[in-house]
Amino acid sequence: MEIILNTLFVHFPWVIFVNKTFIFDYDDTLAPNEYCYSFAELKLTEWIMQKFGPRTPKPYEIGNLEVSIDKAAVSTMGFCKERFPTSCRETYRRICEIKGIIPSEDDLRIAYTIGTLAFDAELWRKHGLMEGAAETLDFLVEQNDELILFSKGDKEVQEGKFRATGIMKWFGNKIHVVPTKKSKDILDICGNREKELVYCVGNSVRSDVQPALEAGVNMIYVPLETWEWEMEHKGVPEHQRLKTIKSIIELKEKYEVLTS
Repeated sequence: MEIILNTLFVHFPWVIFVNKTFIFDYDDTLAPNEYCYSFAELKLTEWIMQKFGPRTPKPYEIGNLEVSIDKAAVSTMGFCKERFPTSCRETYRRICEIKGIIPSEDDLRIAYTIGTLAFDAELWRKHGLMEGAAETLDFLVEQNDELILFSKGDKEVQEGKFRATGIMKWFGNKIHVVPTKKSKDILDICGNREKELVYCVGNSVRSDVQPALEAGVNMIYVPLETWEWEMEHKGVPEHQRLKTIKSIIELKEKYEVLTS
């Protein structure tokens, strides 16, 4: 790469090479995430079925109840590590109330513990990164572009995911974990960088697209909204700074078009 650049500079000294900055979301953009919660929900449903036998609510009813409880909990607990296990415990408590049963403290602890399965490092390691993510990040490094990781969630949980998938290989210490994403966070990350050379990459309209456009930077949207909370928005906005791709590898394949 260095030889090529030097050659171009000798023959075309007026050419200016401008490095770009890519601010990547992590969950369901670079690495699968929601399946971990689905795995825990499945285990919770199986356990509840064992507890209630023929009196068990339908599996989809259990799932829908947990989702509604968990979504509502965001307003009071945010994206802390305790929220999802607490929602699993409250799901079991609610079902017991419906059935006229007083839940034991042991069973409530079990329901909570099942919720912690969503944070299983073995699952994170097993599934690794999204298809094409490593190849795309390697390509951007070859372009001498700057890579920054900007992730929403519990700091302890997110750092565990990063270690499990080895994502620091590409981002080093340029990693930011926030309780919830806001345009101000993006502006703080940008600092003195030129906004027209900054590209946010993410899968959520609510958590990625909206903050990026409000911050005045470019947005590359990779649709994959798998959680009810993330789906609560007015749709994908039409904007000259917003471009949509079907998968992360397209960022490499259509690099010139997406960043022109």
